[in-house]
Amino acid sequence: MHKSILLSKRRTKGEQMLTKKQNFILDKIRGLRRRNGCFPTVREIVAATGLASPATIHAYLSRLRQRGALLKKGRSWDLAVEPPMGGEHLTVPLVGIVPAGPALEMFESLGDEVVLPEWLAEKGGDIVAFRVQGQSMKDAYIQDGDLVLIKRAEQADPGQMVIARLGDGSITLKRLKRIRDAYVLVPENPEYAPIAAPFQLVGRVVGVLRRYR
Repeated sequence: MHKSILLSKRRTKGEQMLTKKQNFILDKIRGLRRRNGCFPTVREIVAATGLASPATIHAYLSRLRQRGALLKKGRSWDLAVEPPMGGEHLTVPLVGIVPAGPALEMFESLGDEVVLPEWLAEKGGDIVAFRVQGQSMKDAYIQDGDLVLIKRAEQADPGQMVIARLGDGSITLKRLKRIRDAYVLVPENPEYAPIAAPFQLVGRVVGVLRRYR
């Protein structure tokens, strides 16, 4: 069990230069990011902010990027995450690779740690990190090499992204969906097939970290 340490909210130098409206939109994006485990769609940001025009959202995203609050690579957006500086912070173990990795080793530390940013530290609880291998979740903006942060849990709601253990002991990262009366693990890439075989949930995604080069 890893102890959770709550951090005081601290804005970066770039964020301190944002307008009140820009900070409002950035806070909404952070909230959606925490809830969904990935960067929200323009439609989700429109619904959360009450702004009627997707074009207006795109304009704000561009301004937030110029101010250093957001990052963009190709068509993918994400928060410009800075590790907590000074004081207390929360680190979590990097425990394996998903989807490949024997079940017996999945929660054994690989000897490395990940420092959580402030917007994830408040999640607390039993969180571990996995490095993504493969492209089955690319349409959810989770790329090969990303770090996914998992809160260990045996239950999740349909629509959430989860890590599940299959009958052969392997693990996989997919989106949990309910189709008729059955739960199915669905990829976010049409080149991959859903998994309907028996599985056990290991945890749900609470965050994604990516280093831009």
